[in-house]
Amino acid sequence: MLASASAGILVDWQAPGIARYTRDWLMRARGPLPVPDDIAIVAIDEISMVRFGRFPWSRQVIARAIDALSATRPKVIALDVLITDPTTQEDDDDLARSIGRAGNVVVAAQLTDSPVHGGPSRWLQPLPAIERAAASVGHVNAQTELDGIVRQVAIRMADDAGRSYLAMPVEAVRIADGTPVEGVTDEQDALLLGSRTIRLDTTPPAIAIAPSATTRVPTHVLHGGRMTIDYIGPAGSFSPVTYSLSDVLAGSVRAEKFRGKFVLIGATAASLGDRVASPFVRYTDARADQHGALMPGVEVLANAIHVILSSRYYTEPSDTAAFLWGATVALLTLLLLEWAQGGREFLKQLAVLVGMAALVMLVSYLAFLKLLFYPPTVACLVAFACAGLLGLLRRSLVASARLDANIAELALSGDLLAPAGPGIPGPYHWAEGGPVSLSRGWLPRGLEWKAKILSELNARLLDRAKFVNFALRSVGDGLLIADPEGRITFANRSAGAILGLPARGLVGQNLTQRLSGWVDAETLSRLSTERGHFEREISIRGLRTLQYTLRLAAVSADEKGVGPVLGIVASLSDVTRQYELQQTKNDVISLVSHEMRTPLTAIQGMTELLAAYDVEPVRRREMNLAINDEVKRLTRMITGYLDITRLESGATAMRLSAVRAETLLERILILVEPVAAQHQIRVEGKFPPDVPPFLADADLLSRAVENLVSNAIKYSPDATTVCVSARAEEEFVAIEVADHGYGIPAADLERVFEKFYRVPRVQDAGVPGTGLGLALVREIAELHHGSVSVRSEVNQGSIFTLRIPRNEVRKEA
Repeated sequence: MLASASAGILVDWQAPGIARYTRDWLMRARGPLPVPDDIAIVAIDEISMVRFGRFPWSRQVIARAIDALSATRPKVIALDVLITDPTTQEDDDDLARSIGRAGNVVVAAQLTDSPVHGGPSRWLQPLPAIERAAASVGHVNAQTELDGIVRQVAIRMADDAGRSYLAMPVEAVRIADGTPVEGVTDEQDALLLGSRTIRLDTTPPAIAIAPSATTRVPTHVLHGGRMTIDYIGPAGSFSPVTYSLSDVLAGSVRAEKFRGKFVLIGATAASLGDRVASPFVRYTDARADQHGALMPGVEVLANAIHVILSSRYYTEPSDTAAFLWGATVALLTLLLLEWAQGGREFLKQLAVLVGMAALVMLVSYLAFLKLLFYPPTVACLVAFACAGLLGLLRRSLVASARLDANIAELALSGDLLAPAGPGIPGPYHWAEGGPVSLSRGWLPRGLEWKAKILSELNARLLDRAKFVNFALRSVGDGLLIADPEGRITFANRSAGAILGLPARGLVGQNLTQRLSGWVDAETLSRLSTERGHFEREISIRGLRTLQYTLRLAAVSADEKGVGPVLGIVASLSDVTRQYELQQTKNDVISLVSHEMRTPLTAIQGMTELLAAYDVEPVRRREMNLAINDEVKRLTRMITGYLDITRLESGATAMRLSAVRAETLLERILILVEPVAAQHQIRVEGKFPPDVPPFLADADLLSRAVENLVSNAIKYSPDATTVCVSARAEEEFVAIEVADHGYGIPAADLERVFEKFYRVPRVQDAGVPGTGLGLALVREIAELHHGSVSVRSEVNQGSIFTLRIPRNEVRKEA
């Protein structure tokens, strides 16, 4: 910051022309000011030259003009015309008398350099008679700078002999105010003109003038301050108050135009050559008109008088103030560059630099416009540029050093960059703990070195990341990785298949949403807080209900598990096979311990009785028939159980063929008709012609439908109706079996498809059954990728619906 501000001050000192150009730009940006109404110009213009001939004219013309103007009672008449050479005595005397009668005429003098190099400068003074008649004499020297622009006017100038004159604008205001010569006082940085204070630029030192033998002028100090001119606009800005001398002499200009005003007589004709450049020489107005014309000297005089009358003096900052301005701009630039980090950093930095440059220019413009203050724009812009460059350089060095540290950390990371496996190529040159070329120094390494090392590290990291990614995606268990809030960031294919979505579709969703019913926000919060584990068994229903073990664990930032929580890992392990084996074990135990015990006990008792006693032939025959029935019951039970077990394990091979529902159902109705007739139950078939053929295992499907129809006959009262129908749905062929039986209570509906389950009902006390028929129907439906459902009302009947996919070729299991 301090270096940037110092650089700004140094540039301002060494290249002052830049500051001048900046002030010119501010003046042009401000634009023209209102034309003052207390100044009037009488122009020696082209019209006057047409009337009176080539200039210089007869002194009589100027005398008549002064008489005419004096009659309008102006405050002062400033004659910006050098009258140094005598003409005819009569003309010179007439002009002197006209000036004397007016009593408020200020005439011009000009200091010229010697034609001999190093020779003394001398004044071009008015004729003695003119000077005696005039109210005062003021010099009309313009302070032209190296670029040819007049920005200031010297308040006092003196020749080598020590004779000095105040500038004509000062003398004109002094005469107009009636201030005596004694009322003019020199101060350090100002000229006191009666009640007025003219602020001066006193950069050049005061000059001590020693007495000479010829002039015997006493020693005195000459203060050489300069007054800065605040131009109201480009050349021609005073045209509304400029009147041709020819019109004045012709009496065509009303006296009110000059009464009580500062009247300036001077040349505006281009042929007379009295023109200089002003800061507005490159000005372009609102209509895009360029003003490149030079300004007549009389307009420069008018602008200088306006500055004194309106006290439009601009304040210049001291070097200390300029330094503080530059330091403030540099500090603000550095702070904003520090802020412009993160996302879209380049755009932010560009916006900061452009915004700061615009802010400096805007503040400079407002200070110039509103406060009449010359801001240290150059110092501020240089400080801003240096701060921007140094700030970006510092950030670049810091980032480079941080990158070196990160490279070293990666290179020394050990197992993280170890080869991922024999299939991952990696021809890298590594020493123990890192690359051979890794070295540390206090200066950041070059970009080429960083690019080379980062390329190696990046390749190793990508190889390791690919290996880990492949490994995670190859895991058979479903794997989900989420952030601490539960938002999923990774899912493998197995997780997608389990949850019914593509793996990419799971990314971005929330664990509590995908595992709803098993995991909630409280569980995730407890995991993050306690760094613990969560495990439970879940069931996911689909075409087939599958069993999974869900495990969740928090991932901590360190191996001890006490660091910040980085995320949550969830796994879904398929335990359906283990669950089915356990269920099979339970079923076998249930079969042996419950379902088979009753018939075996009966068989054992009757055989022991027949062996121990001599039973009557009729009774013996009855007992043998009972034993035969129980054996057949056991055979049916074991056969049904084995059939279900084969279906569940996938050991039953499906033989798919085209099946027509009408043909299959009519054959089944023929088979069950004798049984239905025994109970006076009428079996109806409704087979619309629009049911298309579909692929199925005809034998298994016939067995399933036959079980449903047989159950409907067994559990229906006599003299009722059982209706078997088929219909085509969008994706399935639906086969319905409806009865008017006893119905199934709502509490038992969910269990009717379980093995060995029979609805506890008084009406079914004498109905034989094993409780395996509906379980077999369910397994056959699921083997076809279909389903079976039931709707029932007590004492109203039940409707079983078997749905088999249509037009879908299934591979054999």
